[in-house]
Amino acid sequence: MYLTNKDEIQDIILDLKEAEILWVDTEVADYKTKNPRLSLIQVLAYPNNVDGSRTYIFDVLNKPEITDFFIEHIMSNKGIRKVFHNAQYDLRFLGKREAKNIFCTFELAKSIPHHILPVKSKSLKKLTEYFTDFQDIDKDEQGGDWGIRPLTQNQIKYAQMDCVYLAQVYKYLSVLNDTMQEENNSLESLSQRYKELEEQWLLLNSEIEYLKDKIKQIMIEENIEKSDLFRLSRVERNTVRTNLQDLVHLVEEKENELNFSIKLTNDIKKILGQNLDYLNTEVETSVFYTLKTID
Repeated sequence: MYLTNKDEIQDIILDLKEAEILWVDTEVADYKTKNPRLSLIQVLAYPNNVDGSRTYIFDVLNKPEITDFFIEHIMSNKGIRKVFHNAQYDLRFLGKREAKNIFCTFELAKSIPHHILPVKSKSLKKLTEYFTDFQDIDKDEQGGDWGIRPLTQNQIKYAQMDCVYLAQVYKYLSVLNDTMQEENNSLESLSQRYKELEEQWLLLNSEIEYLKDKIKQIMIEENIEKSDLFRLSRVERNTVRTNLQDLVHLVEEKENELNFSIKLTNDIKKILGQNLDYLNTEVETSVFYTLKTID
């Protein structure tokens, strides 16, 4: 439902205050410029709706009073969970730190290990296509001109469906997350699962590293920067060295102008030997844990 009338929009916003959870998205005009403008706020309160017909589309372009009304009654309302896919971006236009009870499906998707959610890209499009029957989703309108009026029917349909996709992704991600939390995470069960996978992993990891080394060697020899699967990057690192006596001489010459601590590596400590006792040193202790299997 595409709405432009201020009074109608505000009435619906007040009705939405009764919802426990809302799926929210935005469209932004001039988003590549230094002065982006909020164009649309899309809200879905009915997650079972899959055709977009129950998505509210509020036209707020150059209507900051409507945006402020939405922030006051919805975004700042702690009693309503607001679900976004890329909340960090949307909150730039919807209250920033004023926003309460925000949930981000993008952040949740990133937190789920790849073996449980085997999707490389965590975009809304890719997650929707992975979880649902919605396939070949057209995202061309994402980069369209949201500052024009009237909007095209394709733009309105695009705005409707993003909230539908968001609600579906939220549902499936929540199930995955709940399943992870309910798993038996005892040391015994985790160790048993690790033991089951270790041999497979060692074989696969060995082959993958071997293949990568061979591919890299061929690309270097044949001066290939990019293949269908890989991009070859070349990184140069310069190491600056100086003679210790020259450094001491410089410090003496500059007197108090140069006064900083030096990390004494194991090699330096070996060279200093007992002379290390004549230095005023401070020891910083860091603790690291490593996990190794017991043969």
